[in-house]
Amino acid sequence: MNTIVEFEAAQLEQLLESDPLGARMFMDNMQIPLDVQDSILSEVGKLRRRDRTALAQVIEQHGLSQRPERFTR
Repeated sequence: MNTIVEFEAAQLEQLLESDPLGARMFMDNMQIPLDVQDSILSEVGKLRRRDRTALAQVIEQHGLSQRPERFTR
């Protein structure tokens, strides 16, 4: 998992707990299409534990990483 995905997951984790609209706006600023935002939020809602690692995995599954992990090694 690359640093960008970890940062995005940390921001979403914080925003989802305190400001759901802020989480949407953050994803919008990340230029995530609305249908993908809905999918991410749906998957996050199904998580048993919503932590940074789980959120990062959901983000990676949707191919939203700005840089592939292989470039960060």
